[in-house]
Amino acid sequence: MTEWQPQPTEKSPQVEDLLTKLFGVNRRESITEKVCVSCGTENLTEESFRDELSLREFHISGLCQNCQDSVFGTNEDENNA
Repeated sequence: MTEWQPQPTEKSPQVEDLLTKLFGVNRRESITEKVCVSCGTENLTEESFRDELSLREFHISGLCQNCQDSVFGTNEDENNA
C-alpha cells in the first residue's frame, strides 16, 4: 500500500494569497504536509475523513473533518432540523 500524498487543488495566486492571510498558513504546504489549515491538527490520514467527498474537500480547502463539520455542518444537522 502506498502512502497517501495529498495534492492541493490549483488556485490563482490571488486566491492563495487571500487564503494565506485568512488562515495565517500556506494552504498548499498544509495540505501536502497533512495539517489542517484552520485548527492545526497534524498527521491527517485518508481515514481521518468520513467519506470521499470530505477527503476531496480537504484537497480544496485544507480543512480536517472536524473543521469541515463546523463550517459546512453534517448530515446529522440536516436530519435534526
